[in-house]
Amino acid sequence: MEMELEIFKKIIKDYFRRLSVITTQVPNDLRPFLLPAYMLYKGYKSVIYIDPKNKIGFEVLREKASRLSIKGPKRTKTLIEEEIFGTFGQENMFRIDGKAQMSGIILTCKDFSERYSHLLPQASSVLIFFKNGYVGPLEVGENAELKLIDIGIYWLIKGKGKFIKKIPFAWIFGNKDLLLRVEPFTQADSDFYNSLFSRIYYIITDGYETIIKGRETLVDKNVILKVVNFYTELIKKVKKEFNETLSLTEADEYIFQKLLEKYNFFLYPSSNSLIESQPRLQAEITRRPDFCIHVGGKQDIYVEIEPPFHKPFRGHSPTYRLKEALNQVSEWQDILERKGVQKRISYLIIIGLMRNLTREEREALLRFNKSRKDLTVVTWDYVIENINIVENEVRRLLYRNR
Repeated sequence: MEMELEIFKKIIKDYFRRLSVITTQVPNDLRPFLLPAYMLYKGYKSVIYIDPKNKIGFEVLREKASRLSIKGPKRTKTLIEEEIFGTFGQENMFRIDGKAQMSGIILTCKDFSERYSHLLPQASSVLIFFKNGYVGPLEVGENAELKLIDIGIYWLIKGKGKFIKKIPFAWIFGNKDLLLRVEPFTQADSDFYNSLFSRIYYIITDGYETIIKGRETLVDKNVILKVVNFYTELIKKVKKEFNETLSLTEADEYIFQKLLEKYNFFLYPSSNSLIESQPRLQAEITRRPDFCIHVGGKQDIYVEIEPPFHKPFRGHSPTYRLKEALNQVSEWQDILERKGVQKRISYLIIIGLMRNLTREEREALLRFNKSRKDLTVVTWDYVIENINIVENEVRRLLYRNR
């Protein structure tokens, strides 16, 4: 374990070193508005935890001058979740079984929101767990990896009363072997873009003014215009990268998986969703879903992606690649039905490009989707259209603020 922890410390240092470089893409005066505070730390005080199940956690406790301080490992008597979130329930709002990032969200429970609603931040995305009793915010599975960025915990704990905690940054691993697979530079890039795009919801809904004014006493229109200009150029860059990657005629599915992990906001643009990469349903499954989108704690959408150069239909008939994807979805359905999952479950398959389909194949796709209740097959144009929608909304704000 000592060797793994030394590797982990190096990963953390490399991760923050990469962040210090990539964040320079954002104009200096906009960084406090658009990036989470931990990405701007010159130094921090932090700790590494190991719990009785050998889960490993890293938590930034506070900014600390210009020096990096990593204490530990601290062996805990409680589970990592309880150490970081302050509570762990017999039932939890979320269970993470893959790789996920949660950013800029307030987690609370029904009994807290009913008794202390005035304490909940007004300009934030708030997820409420609608069950009273001994419940908790999150559970991290044995094969899961979770990052927490700018998370607020507003909970009511039996025997202790109200509990409030702000988490600037934490990183949890379900087992030590997961540490050895971490690519710190790739993770830093992905977290940088995910953090930027998690802010974009507020821009589209005019909430960006609240964010900016909440951090600065005096803000003129030029700052808001500069924010919108920055996002306009950033979205152009993302759109270009997607179009160039989707034009590849031969590439491993891994390339497209990494592209969506980097820009997963455009898989499901929303302020109250959590996107998990390759969640584990159970041990014997032949292939994991590529993504699971948790929507507001009430709905899960399992996503399977196939490369864009594979068609969903050839003529009126499903292609081999689509049939394979449908078989995987059937396997997931059986597993989730046996587990008795209470949430609403639906499935999304992304395959092909609309420009490569004949009229007959487009009609076959339309008929197929009309015949299925909880399953939708779309082409990669679905993701491009999500980018276009966000781009148009940002452009509208640009014209309005000129």
